[in-house]
Amino acid sequence: MKPVIFTHTSSERGLWRGWLRNGQSVEISTSRYGWDFGAGVHVHSNDADMGDRMLFLKLWRLTIILPLGVIPHPWPAMYGPQWSVYASAEFGLTFHWGLRRKSFDWPWTLHTLAYEHQLPDGSWRDVFDRSARPYTESHPYTYVLKNGTVQSRTATVGKRRHILCRRAFKAIGWPRWVRESVDVEFDGEVGERAGSWKGGTIGCGYDLRAGETLLECLRRMEHDRKFP
Repeated sequence: MKPVIFTHTSSERGLWRGWLRNGQSVEISTSRYGWDFGAGVHVHSNDADMGDRMLFLKLWRLTIILPLGVIPHPWPAMYGPQWSVYASAEFGLTFHWGLRRKSFDWPWTLHTLAYEHQLPDGSWRDVFDRSARPYTESHPYTYVLKNGTVQSRTATVGKRRHILCRRAFKAIGWPRWVRESVDVEFDGEVGERAGSWKGGTIGCGYDLRAGETLLECLRRMEHDRKFP
């Protein structure tokens, strides 16, 4: 009779788990976006106030977690040490040694120079500066659910711009890119989840094309965008 390695297993899209007799589990997961490379030993607190020691292996969009036993956990419950090196599309190059962490951003990643909304006089102000109200317009907005139900809302629309450069050149702020978008707030929930415990969409952003007015952009979003 072959020994049973796992007491039980579970599988769903992008994730497989198998539990051992000591409560630890083997995990294999995949992601659809980004990338990561690296390895490390992590210690996470468990329900028994002990520490689950695990080996993390990351290769592109594949992550494998292998249990390395249960050890005492003298650290605060929400903090666990790790000894690891990871290279990530999102977080750059990161080193962990115990509870210490040091990270370095990739020089080619985008850095925000300014994130602003437009005022009634056409000038721009930081979105977190509440001393001046942005310019907005209100327009009717209609969304049709999959079952044919029509949601009629009022959409309040403002204009925002995101000014970016490569992190390597953030000191001089050049070359730079400007991305404009509309900021939309609805007077009621929109989408298939409206009225459910998950809730529908009450606000969103949408890319603004060159020469497009706020209303033209809103109508394009009304025609093209689907809210799950």
